[in-house]
Parts: sequence; structure tokens; C-alpha cells
Amino acid sequence: MNINDLVYERLLDRKPSGEWAIRPLNVLLPSGELAEGLDIVIDGDSIARVSDSGDSGVADQEVLLWPQGTLMPGLIDAHAHLTFSADGDVVSNAIGDSTHMQVARALGNAQLALTKGVTTVVDCGARTEVILAVRHASDSGLIASPTVLVSGAPITTTAGHCHWLGGAADTTDEVIRLARQLAQDGVDFVKVMLTGGNLTAGSNPKQLQYSESTIAALGAECKRLGKPLFVHAHTENAVALAAMSGATVIAHASCQDVDGRVALSTSTVAALKSAGTLVDATITVGALDGHLGADMAVRRRHEQRTAMLPLFRRMHDAGVVILAGTDGGVPSVPHGEVARAIAALHVEVGIPLGEALLSGTKRPAEAFGRSDRLGVIRPGARADLLLLEGDVVEDVSAVLRPAHVWMRGKLVASEGCLVPGAPASVLASQM
Repeated sequence: MNINDLVYERLLDRKPSGEWAIRPLNVLLPSGELAEGLDIVIDGDSIARVSDSGDSGVADQEVLLWPQGTLMPGLIDAHAHLTFSADGDVVSNAIGDSTHMQVARALGNAQLALTKGVTTVVDCGARTEVILAVRHASDSGLIASPTVLVSGAPITTTAGHCHWLGGAADTTDEVIRLARQLAQDGVDFVKVMLTGGNLTAGSNPKQLQYSESTIAALGAECKRLGKPLFVHAHTENAVALAAMSGATVIAHASCQDVDGRVALSTSTVAALKSAGTLVDATITVGALDGHLGADMAVRRRHEQRTAMLPLFRRMHDAGVVILAGTDGGVPSVPHGEVARAIAALHVEVGIPLGEALLSGTKRPAEAFGRSDRLGVIRPGARADLLLLEGDVVEDVSAVLRPAHVWMRGKLVASEGCLVPGAPASVLASQM
């Protein structure tokens, strides 16, 4: 479907000049409902109002008609690593590449995500000075990029998971000191590796890296600092400890025991629900796509993923919110695959469509304190929007077909490509 010629010219106008509207087949509302018969009116960088079709008060030539597609908020990737290359060289790149090279890779990955409809990326681990520079470039409008929220270097033990990102701290005092330093540096949230991980040689994902008292102290400190706490956890014990320590989000939650078996107790589910902790399923990790089948490490992750699918359904059914984070950048997980995570949560886990769509929009915005402006279509929210080619109600795979992407009311990507001239002049004027 081709965009209306007159409206296309209007949308490419870099100087705000009044209201315009989108009239799609249906719209994802903050409730998770997919509603028909609505006009979404944009004025400058924000959504001005949501009106019945034809009652928006906008001239016909300023209305983009899209009668066979769905309009959503721009996608939010609740878990990515923009400096990671998604191949077998992730660790060697992180250790050996210059700061300039890592910044360049991160910005390239951010733009790739933008073409797939991702308008906000939550970066869950990079060298602090690198990812702060990336965030600054994005916020300053120096380059067309999603909004970037950052943790900086994740807190980990000496020789622990992702220690090569520079966040080593061993004792409780060292962990608290590092959390305070990260807050002083200006991170948006704090991430800690409560267990080891699969990406770091010598790190054991089936064992805790920190004691119960240390993670509890970190949870209390993050609350004092006003920073969400994001916890990497690969065992059920770690999941329960993280929830009881006040974690905002738990990544992976793969619930292994020391023998690699996957299980989830009723008490752990209750702890997650009681704490209001969200679970980032990183369901794109281990999802085999044909050519990945020969990689034994990926196949093992696929087996673990398969075992976790019914456990994620149990969590959801108990009222635990599941997020569509991707872990983008780790081996075999390309950047910007939030749509695939949403589809997997709906099709493979069985989460209802509306809630699956919210898992990659409103829910992560709420987790990181941004739902007043991001992840929702309602008056006053920022006009970060994704127009899909197709009706997502009839075919969930429509979420994989981004037709047009707007940030702050400006068209930045169309049919999988950045719009020419999108950097700087488009975004900086809207800050």
C-alpha cells in the first residue's frame, strides 16, 4: 500500500505547521483493546486527541488513510545491548574495540531497530562511557535513533558475567558504591548480574554471584536513589531473591536448578506477583530460525526456551507482567526484533493479543517510569508511532511488517528504510 502522495509530502515537511491525522483500520489503545473507527490527531511532537473517524477537525488532505492496517505506539525493546554485534565476536569486540568503534556500532544498531518500528531501546549493559555517549547523540538529534535508556556497565563480580564491561564489584559496600556512581553518572536504571551468564567464559549461570543480603541491600539503595533495578537471573532461587529484594524487572527468569532442570514453584510465582516485579522473557534467545539449527549452543538455549514457555504462561496467568525484551545483540539475536518477541508471546506462550502488544509498548514504559509520554496512544503522549501493513487482529504476523514509523510526530522510517534527511534536522527541532 502506498502512502497518500499529498500526505506524504506533508509528513516530510520538517517544520511543524498545524495538525494532521492518521485514520487506520484499528488502533492499539492503552487498555490493550484494538479499536476501529478512530482518527489519531498529531500536533507537533505529541498526540493532540483521539477522535471518532471524520470528527477530528482536521482537513481531509491532512489525513493519512490506512484502511487495512493497525496503528500502534512505537515499539519498546525492554532488553538490548546496542554495542553488541549479534555474532560470535561479541566479547572480543567489547574487549578490543575502541570507544569510537563501539559508539558507531551502537548507533548503527539503533538505526536498524528504528527501521523495524522500535522507537525506544532499553540498553541493559555496555561500557558506561560508551552508552552515555550514544544516549547523548540520540537525545541531541545528531542521528536518527530510537530514544535510548541506559544502565551503563552492569554490576557483576570480578570475573563474573560481563565483567569486561567494567562493572566489577564484590562486597556489599562495593556494590552500593558502584550503584551510587552509576546514578551520579546519570544512568536511567541499575542492572545487576545476580547469576552468571552464558556469554562469559568461566561464569556459571546456575549459581548466584551475590548473597541474599547483598542483593537486598542493592534493592534498598536503588529505591533510595529512585532508580529501577533490573536483575539478570537464570535460576529459580535468583528469581525469588530478586523479587523479594524489590527488583523492577527480572531478565530471563529461566528457573534452572544446578542440574539444568527447569522448574517454577508456586511460592516463586507468588513472590513475583506480590512484589509487582515484571519478567523480561527474552523469548527471542534460542528461537531457531533454520540456519541457526547447526549451532549446538543455540540449540541448547532453544531447549531451555522450550521448557520455559509453559512457565511464562503460568506467570502471566497469575498476574505477572511479561515483557517483550529481546536481548538484542547477543549471538544469533539481531537488533530490533521486538515484533518477533510479541508474536512469540502470543502464539507460543498463549498471552492474549492485546496484552502481548502491550508487552512491547506500554508495559516497559511503565516499568521505566515513562508511560506518561511513551508506549501509549492517548492525548499528551509523544507521537512515537508505528503503522503496520495489515490487520494485527486477523494476523499477528502483521506486527512484523512495519509500513511507517514516526518519532516525535516526524516520519523517520518507511517500508524498512530510514527516510532521507531524517537525522538531526528532524529530531533536534523536536527536543
